[in-house]
Amino acid sequence: MTGSLESMLMKLGLSGLEAEVYLAVLSEPGSTGYRVSQILGKAAPNTYKALNSLVVKGALLSDDGNRSRTYSAVSVRELTAQMTRKLSILTDDIEIEIGKLHTPVSDEGVYDLTSVDQVIAKSRKIISEARNSIVVDADYNPIIELASDLEEAASRGVHVLIHGRKPMQLKGCEFISSITEGWEGDLLVLAVDRKEYLISFMSNDMRTLLRAVWSNNFIAPCIYRGYMIKAIFYKISMMLGNRDASIDEIRNEILRLWETWGYGEFDKGALVSMLDPTA
Repeated sequence: MTGSLESMLMKLGLSGLEAEVYLAVLSEPGSTGYRVSQILGKAAPNTYKALNSLVVKGALLSDDGNRSRTYSAVSVRELTAQMTRKLSILTDDIEIEIGKLHTPVSDEGVYDLTSVDQVIAKSRKIISEARNSIVVDADYNPIIELASDLEEAASRGVHVLIHGRKPMQLKGCEFISSITEGWEGDLLVLAVDRKEYLISFMSNDMRTLLRAVWSNNFIAPCIYRGYMIKAIFYKISMMLGNRDASIDEIRNEILRLWETWGYGEFDKGALVSMLDPTA
């Protein structure tokens, strides 16, 4: 278990020795550097170097009030909170500097995403940059993960249409629920402003990415149309299964959804003609 803990701490940016030292101090708060080197069986100079590095990184606190300096560990959650804040500030600074550079126009390629974290980060970015519309087709877990981002987009006037597998309510969003589609894993599709899309498939626990792509190429409008029509299809199918829904109610619901998420007056006119040949 200790080896596993060390590996996880190393993913936070600690070296192998720093991870060992952190865990040693965590097990014996108030230890001196000499005591830590004894616990680990490591050379004192290397141990002191790791202790000083951990203090700088905010993982340890040092107390010089006694004859010998002692150390205590901060909680992992406090440490990651510090790191998150530093990363946020650093991100702002880097973006400012990048903004000063000439940024070439995208080549409209189709790019593979390589981890669930990357998928969620890219999803949040394109949702935050949406200006007109977002169509989502996803399983329950990805929707929950992005719920606050989608509600924020809706709050600033973006039209958000979500087709999910379980009934839920997201403030300001149009939510259409249907049936679980039976596959082993979680699907997430985002089509934003009819010009950008992300399609991913991951494990049910959202830890393993099976495949994901993102692009802003010419296929984006097709992705948007396909998943928008799919959502409307399921909504109308559910209404047809409800014997209390009249034909007029179904027709009006199709037109209402198309009014917001449809793609063009010409197509809307054709749709009206199909729904009512006398129109």
